[in-house]
Amino acid sequence: MVSFFLAILCAAAACWLAVFQAGRWQRRRLVLARLRQRGLSWEDGPRNDVPEGLVSRLTTSPLMQSDYKEAFDALRLTGREAERIQTIYLLVCWSLPLMLVVLGAMVAGFFGAMFLGAISFIGSRRYIRGMGRKACYQQNLEAIDFAQMLSMLLEAGLTVERGFRVAALQARPLIPGLAYRLDRFNRLMESGADRSAALDDIGEGKDIPVLHGLTRLLKQSGALGGAITESIQQLIDEALDVEKSQIKEKVNKVGAKMTVVMMIFMMPALFIIVGGPAGINIVEALAR
Repeated sequence: MVSFFLAILCAAAACWLAVFQAGRWQRRRLVLARLRQRGLSWEDGPRNDVPEGLVSRLTTSPLMQSDYKEAFDALRLTGREAERIQTIYLLVCWSLPLMLVVLGAMVAGFFGAMFLGAISFIGSRRYIRGMGRKACYQQNLEAIDFAQMLSMLLEAGLTVERGFRVAALQARPLIPGLAYRLDRFNRLMESGADRSAALDDIGEGKDIPVLHGLTRLLKQSGALGGAITESIQQLIDEALDVEKSQIKEKVNKVGAKMTVVMMIFMMPALFIIVGGPAGINIVEALAR
Protein backbone atom coordinates (compact mmCIF):
# COMPACT_ATOMS: atom_id res chain seq x y z
CA MET A 1 0.00 0.00 0.00
CA VAL A 2 2.83 2.39 0.85
CA SER A 3 4.53 1.65 -2.47
CA PHE A 4 1.27 2.35 -4.29
CA PHE A 5 0.90 5.78 -2.67
CA LEU A 6 4.55 6.57 -3.40
CA ALA A 7 4.05 5.65 -7.03
CA ILE A 8 0.98 7.91 -7.24
CA LEU A 9 2.92 10.77 -5.64
CA CYS A 10 5.85 10.38 -8.05
CA ALA A 11 3.49 10.23 -11.02
CA ALA A 12 1.72 13.40 -9.88
CA ALA A 13 5.05 15.19 -9.48
CA ALA A 14 6.16 14.06 -12.95
CA CYS A 15 2.90 15.31 -14.49
CA TRP A 16 3.27 18.66 -12.74
CA LEU A 17 6.84 19.05 -14.01
CA ALA A 18 5.85 18.06 -17.54
CA VAL A 19 2.81 20.35 -17.73
CA PHE A 20 3.86 23.47 -15.84
CA GLN A 21 7.67 23.54 -15.94
CA ALA A 22 8.81 21.89 -19.15
CA GLY A 23 7.91 24.86 -21.34
CA ARG A 24 9.73 27.38 -19.16
CA TRP A 25 12.83 25.18 -18.96
CA GLN A 26 12.78 24.70 -22.72
CA ARG A 27 12.63 28.45 -23.36
CA ARG A 28 15.46 29.04 -20.94
CA ARG A 29 17.56 26.35 -22.61
CA LEU A 30 17.04 27.94 -26.03
CA VAL A 31 17.99 31.40 -24.72
CA LEU A 32 21.16 30.07 -23.10
CA ALA A 33 22.05 28.16 -26.25
CA ARG A 34 21.75 31.35 -28.34
CA LEU A 35 23.89 33.25 -25.87
CA ARG A 36 26.57 30.59 -26.03
CA GLN A 37 26.54 30.66 -29.82
CA ARG A 38 27.07 34.42 -29.83
CA GLY A 39 29.82 34.24 -27.21
CA LEU A 40 27.82 36.26 -24.68
CA SER A 41 27.61 33.63 -21.99
CA TRP A 42 29.95 33.56 -19.02
CA GLU A 43 29.55 29.81 -18.60
CA ASP A 44 32.23 27.37 -19.64
CA GLY A 45 29.96 24.44 -20.38
CA PRO A 46 26.37 23.25 -20.48
CA ARG A 47 24.33 23.32 -17.34
CA ASN A 48 21.40 21.23 -16.26
CA ASP A 49 18.43 23.55 -15.85
CA VAL A 50 16.15 21.05 -14.10
CA PRO A 51 18.20 20.67 -10.87
CA GLU A 52 18.81 24.42 -10.77
CA GLY A 53 15.08 25.12 -11.02
CA LEU A 54 14.30 22.62 -8.28
CA VAL A 55 17.01 24.04 -6.01
CA SER A 56 15.74 27.58 -6.56
CA ARG A 57 12.17 26.56 -5.81
CA LEU A 58 13.21 24.75 -2.64
CA THR A 59 15.18 27.67 -1.27
CA THR A 60 12.37 30.14 -2.01
CA SER A 61 9.64 27.96 -0.55
CA PRO A 62 7.92 29.17 2.66
CA LEU A 63 9.48 26.27 4.59
CA MET A 64 13.08 27.30 3.85
CA GLN A 65 12.88 30.96 2.90
CA SER A 66 13.71 32.59 6.25
CA ASP A 67 16.27 29.94 7.16
CA TYR A 68 17.92 30.20 3.75
CA LYS A 69 18.11 34.00 3.99
CA GLU A 70 20.13 33.73 7.20
CA ALA A 71 22.46 31.16 5.66
CA PHE A 72 22.71 33.23 2.47
CA ASP A 73 23.74 36.35 4.39
CA ALA A 74 26.46 34.37 6.18
CA LEU A 75 27.81 32.56 3.11
CA ARG A 76 27.65 35.65 0.92
CA LEU A 77 30.37 37.19 3.09
CA THR A 78 32.72 34.42 1.97
CA GLY A 79 32.46 35.52 -1.67
CA ARG A 80 30.56 32.49 -2.96
CA GLU A 81 28.09 32.77 -5.82
CA ALA A 82 24.34 32.48 -5.27
CA GLU A 83 24.06 29.12 -7.07
CA ARG A 84 26.85 27.64 -4.98
CA ILE A 85 25.33 29.04 -1.79
CA GLN A 86 22.04 27.30 -2.58
CA THR A 87 23.83 23.99 -3.13
CA ILE A 88 25.87 24.30 0.07
CA TYR A 89 22.76 25.21 2.05
CA LEU A 90 20.77 22.21 0.85
CA LEU A 91 23.67 19.80 1.37
CA VAL A 92 24.81 21.02 4.78
CA CYS A 93 21.53 22.12 6.36
CA TRP A 94 19.13 19.50 5.01
CA SER A 95 20.78 16.55 3.25
CA LEU A 96 23.35 15.90 5.99
CA PRO A 97 20.80 16.05 8.86
CA LEU A 98 18.43 13.72 6.98
CA MET A 99 21.25 11.24 6.38
CA LEU A 100 22.18 11.33 10.06
CA VAL A 101 18.53 10.86 11.04
CA VAL A 102 18.35 7.72 8.91
CA LEU A 103 21.66 6.51 10.31
CA GLY A 104 20.51 7.14 13.87
CA ALA A 105 17.25 5.30 13.23
CA MET A 106 19.15 2.30 11.87
CA VAL A 107 21.63 2.21 14.77
CA ALA A 108 19.72 3.39 17.87
CA GLY A 109 16.09 3.60 16.87
CA PHE A 110 13.78 6.58 17.30
CA PHE A 111 15.67 8.33 20.09
CA GLY A 112 18.98 7.98 18.25
CA ALA A 113 17.42 9.47 15.13
CA MET A 114 16.00 12.42 17.08
CA PHE A 115 19.31 13.03 18.87
CA LEU A 116 21.45 12.95 15.73
CA GLY A 117 18.87 14.98 13.80
CA ALA A 118 18.76 17.73 16.42
CA ILE A 119 22.55 17.87 16.76
CA SER A 120 23.13 18.00 12.99
CA PHE A 121 20.27 20.44 12.35
CA ILE A 122 21.56 22.93 14.93
CA GLY A 123 25.25 22.27 14.35
CA SER A 124 25.09 22.79 10.59
CA ARG A 125 23.57 26.24 11.00
CA ARG A 126 26.06 27.18 13.69
CA TYR A 127 28.83 26.05 11.36
CA ILE A 128 27.55 28.30 8.56
CA ARG A 129 27.23 31.27 10.91
CA GLY A 130 30.76 30.58 12.12
CA MET A 131 31.97 30.64 8.53
CA GLY A 132 30.40 34.07 8.08
CA ARG A 133 31.95 35.45 11.29
CA LYS A 134 35.37 34.05 10.35
CA ALA A 135 35.13 35.58 6.88
CA CYS A 136 34.18 38.98 8.36
CA TYR A 137 37.11 38.89 10.78
CA GLN A 138 39.57 37.85 8.07
CA GLN A 139 38.32 40.46 5.61
CA ASN A 140 38.51 43.14 8.29
CA LEU A 141 42.20 42.34 8.80
CA GLU A 142 42.75 42.33 5.03
CA ALA A 143 40.96 45.69 4.78
CA ILE A 144 43.69 47.22 6.96
CA ASP A 145 46.35 46.07 4.49
CA PHE A 146 44.22 47.25 1.59
CA ALA A 147 43.78 50.68 3.18
CA GLN A 148 47.55 51.02 3.60
CA MET A 149 48.10 50.01 -0.01
CA LEU A 150 45.40 52.34 -1.30
CA SER A 151 46.86 55.22 0.69
CA MET A 152 50.26 54.68 -0.96
CA LEU A 153 48.67 54.46 -4.41
CA LEU A 154 46.72 57.68 -3.85
CA GLU A 155 49.86 59.43 -2.66
CA ALA A 156 51.56 58.28 -5.87
CA GLY A 157 48.94 60.15 -7.90
CA LEU A 158 46.57 57.35 -8.89
CA THR A 159 42.82 57.77 -8.83
CA VAL A 160 40.55 55.71 -6.62
CA GLU A 161 39.36 53.59 -9.55
CA ARG A 162 42.91 52.94 -10.72
CA GLY A 163 43.99 52.13 -7.17
CA PHE A 164 41.23 49.52 -6.82
CA ARG A 165 42.19 48.01 -10.16
CA VAL A 166 45.87 47.80 -9.28
CA ALA A 167 45.10 46.30 -5.87
CA ALA A 168 42.78 43.69 -7.40
CA LEU A 169 45.49 42.64 -9.86
CA GLN A 170 48.68 42.89 -7.80
CA ALA A 171 47.59 42.34 -4.19
CA ARG A 172 45.32 39.33 -4.62
CA PRO A 173 47.64 36.96 -2.67
CA LEU A 174 47.71 39.48 0.18
CA ILE A 175 43.93 39.99 0.37
CA PRO A 176 42.35 36.76 -0.94
CA GLY A 177 39.13 37.14 1.07
CA LEU A 178 38.62 40.76 0.03
CA ALA A 179 39.50 40.30 -3.65
CA TYR A 180 35.97 39.44 -4.74
CA ARG A 181 34.71 42.79 -3.41
CA LEU A 182 37.38 44.64 -5.38
CA ASP A 183 36.44 42.67 -8.49
CA ARG A 184 32.81 43.64 -7.97
CA PHE A 185 33.77 47.30 -7.66
CA ASN A 186 35.82 47.13 -10.87
CA ARG A 187 32.97 45.45 -12.76
CA LEU A 188 30.51 48.09 -11.60
CA MET A 189 32.82 50.91 -12.65
CA GLU A 190 33.42 49.30 -16.05
CA SER A 191 29.67 49.04 -16.56
CA GLY A 192 29.29 52.79 -16.01
CA ALA A 193 27.96 52.84 -12.46
CA ASP A 194 28.45 55.80 -10.19
CA ARG A 195 31.46 55.55 -7.90
CA SER A 196 29.44 56.30 -4.78
CA ALA A 197 26.99 53.53 -5.62
CA ALA A 198 29.85 51.09 -6.25
CA LEU A 199 31.47 52.01 -2.93
CA ASP A 200 28.14 51.51 -1.15
CA ASP A 201 27.85 48.09 -2.78
CA ILE A 202 31.20 46.76 -1.56
CA GLY A 203 31.03 48.46 1.87
CA GLU A 204 27.41 47.71 2.71
CA GLY A 205 26.62 46.98 6.32
CA LYS A 206 28.98 47.19 9.26
CA ASP A 207 30.13 43.59 9.33
CA ILE A 208 33.57 44.74 8.12
CA PRO A 209 34.18 48.02 10.02
CA VAL A 210 37.46 48.98 8.34
CA LEU A 211 36.11 48.56 4.82
CA HIS A 212 32.89 50.34 5.76
CA GLY A 213 34.82 53.31 7.15
CA LEU A 214 37.17 53.35 4.16
CA THR A 215 34.31 53.48 1.65
CA ARG A 216 32.69 56.31 3.62
CA LEU A 217 35.93 58.28 3.50
CA LEU A 218 36.28 57.70 -0.24
CA LYS A 219 32.70 58.85 -0.80
CA GLN A 220 33.23 62.03 1.20
CA SER A 221 36.48 62.71 -0.64
CA GLY A 222 34.74 62.31 -4.00
CA ALA A 223 31.93 64.64 -2.96
CA LEU A 224 33.90 67.31 -1.08
CA GLY A 225 37.44 66.90 -2.43
CA GLY A 226 40.64 67.42 -0.47
CA ALA A 227 43.42 65.14 0.77
CA ILE A 228 42.33 61.80 2.16
CA THR A 229 45.57 60.01 2.97
CA GLU A 230 45.72 61.43 6.52
CA SER A 231 42.16 60.28 7.20
CA ILE A 232 42.95 56.82 5.87
CA GLN A 233 46.02 56.63 8.11
CA GLN A 234 43.92 57.65 11.10
CA LEU A 235 41.42 54.93 10.22
CA ILE A 236 44.27 52.40 10.02
CA ASP A 237 45.63 53.45 13.41
CA GLU A 238 42.20 53.13 15.02
CA ALA A 239 41.70 49.70 13.47
CA LEU A 240 45.11 48.54 14.73
CA ASP A 241 44.29 49.78 18.23
CA VAL A 242 41.00 47.88 18.18
CA GLU A 243 42.79 44.75 16.99
CA LYS A 244 45.40 45.06 19.74
CA SER A 245 42.69 45.39 22.39
CA GLN A 246 40.90 42.33 21.01
CA ILE A 247 44.14 40.33 21.09
CA LYS A 248 44.71 41.36 24.70
CA GLU A 249 41.19 40.23 25.62
CA LYS A 250 41.79 36.87 23.93
CA VAL A 251 45.10 36.44 25.76
CA ASN A 252 43.44 37.21 29.10
CA LYS A 253 40.71 34.68 28.38
CA VAL A 254 43.30 32.05 27.48
CA GLY A 255 45.10 32.72 30.77
CA ALA A 256 41.90 32.24 32.75
CA LYS A 257 41.12 29.01 30.89
CA MET A 258 44.64 27.70 31.51
CA THR A 259 44.25 28.44 35.23
CA VAL A 260 41.11 26.30 35.36
CA VAL A 261 42.84 23.51 33.42
CA MET A 262 45.83 23.59 35.76
CA MET A 263 43.57 23.43 38.79
CA ILE A 264 41.69 20.44 37.39
CA PHE A 265 44.60 18.35 36.09
CA MET A 266 47.74 19.51 37.91
CA MET A 267 46.51 20.08 41.46
CA PRO A 268 45.46 16.43 42.05
CA ALA A 269 48.82 15.24 40.73
CA LEU A 270 50.61 17.75 42.98
CA PHE A 271 48.64 16.60 46.02
CA ILE A 272 49.52 12.99 45.24
CA ILE A 273 53.22 13.76 44.86
CA VAL A 274 53.43 15.93 47.98
CA GLY A 275 50.97 14.22 50.27
CA GLY A 276 51.29 10.68 48.94
CA PRO A 277 54.27 9.61 51.08
CA ALA A 278 52.72 11.16 54.18
CA GLY A 279 49.47 9.35 53.52
CA ILE A 280 51.30 6.03 53.07
CA ASN A 281 53.16 6.52 56.38
CA ILE A 282 49.91 7.29 58.17
CA VAL A 283 48.26 4.16 56.76
CA GLU A 284 51.26 2.01 57.77
CA ALA A 285 51.24 3.50 61.29
CA LEU A 286 47.55 2.75 61.73
CA ALA A 287 48.05 -0.78 60.41
CA ARG A 288 50.69 -1.47 63.11
